[in-house]
Amino acid sequence: MDHVRFVLGIGNPGAEYDGTRHNIGFEVLDLLAARMGLTFRRLERKSPDGKKLFSGKVKAHVAEGRIGEDSFLLIKPLTYVNLSGDVAGPLLRVAEREPDRLFVVLDDLNLPLGRLRIRPAGSAGGHNGLKSIEAALMSQAYPRLRLGIGEPDDSTVDFVLARFLPEEREVLGPVLDRAVDIVSAWLSGEPTESLMGLHNGFDATAAKDGAGDDDSGGASGE
Repeated sequence: MDHVRFVLGIGNPGAEYDGTRHNIGFEVLDLLAARMGLTFRRLERKSPDGKKLFSGKVKAHVAEGRIGEDSFLLIKPLTYVNLSGDVAGPLLRVAEREPDRLFVVLDDLNLPLGRLRIRPAGSAGGHNGLKSIEAALMSQAYPRLRLGIGEPDDSTVDFVLARFLPEEREVLGPVLDRAVDIVSAWLSGEPTESLMGLHNGFDATAAKDGAGDDDSGGASGE
């Protein structure tokens, strides 16, 4: 496995979870793959010569691509959100890549719908998917793109497993487009700090109202 960069979308496998708030990371990767003409397939656990690469715990749909001379891998784990690290850890170990070569795309309850935030490293912030990845990599030093899904009124579990309302989808559309642009730029070698400055002030609700981007949040914390 000679991939230089990896992008992992956090989400739950199965049609029953399609379009739910927790699966926004999967949506970004699906849109990116469509834009680049890539197709997802099940991760092969053995190399072409028959050598075993991964255990049965490592389950994912992946799409391979190339930008210039560097290859990359888009990853949608089939292990559910709280076991995302079971896929991220083995993939980076087999490829012999450092955590900073993994870009994670996920939902964030602490960001309003319409906002996004890029960070080069940091805490899991209560997200079970990031907790799992952090434990598997033994590091917090991997970039991540958080997409706001809003804050629940009552049950967090019910909220993240619910689908977006039609009016929320109107706000979400530009966010997903922007997220695909961000991941594409990162795969092309754009520094995370540069992406933060360009995109962390984006607010789809403001753009919808004609206010445009607010770049004041370029380097804000989580």
